[in-house]
Amino acid sequence: MKKTIISLLIFSNLVNSTSFDILEEKYKLAKKYSSKKSKNYDIKKAYNILVDNVNKNHAKSQLLIGRFFLIGAAVEKDYEKALYYFKEASKQKEYNANCYIAYMYASGKGVFPNFGRANVFAKSEYARGNKVCKKVWKDYNLGKYPKDKGWNIGDYNKPVK
Repeated sequence: MKKTIISLLIFSNLVNSTSFDILEEKYKLAKKYSSKKSKNYDIKKAYNILVDNVNKNHAKSQLLIGRFFLIGAAVEKDYEKALYYFKEASKQKEYNANCYIAYMYASGKGVFPNFGRANVFAKSEYARGNKVCKKVWKDYNLGKYPKDKGWNIGDYNKPVK
């Protein structure tokens, strides 16, 4: 009985790691298709690959598809969807997503502007030297807004540590 349970656990871990590896490879392929520097540039293919990964809850894919919605690549701009995917990626500790969430709060894209909340989302990645967070921090002078004085509406008002 113990051997059967152990065998099932090992098999389950192999399947899970293999499926994660496949998602990671598909993400890399989508990234390649989404790069204008690539000979294989095809933004629609990239989007279609990402949709499959996003449906399987792959954090890096959620971040990239959020960027597609933010800038209108392969899809029309949709700030609410962009913010949704950034938050989903952030909840899985894809910390780059916090910089995009900070940008959206600072610029008021898809949300009511809230510099304090932008500071909260950007602070740790800014300290680590993340380029996107450094730019948002500088462009919107987030150091002047250390507290989030906005209403806590919704379920995700602080990043996961």
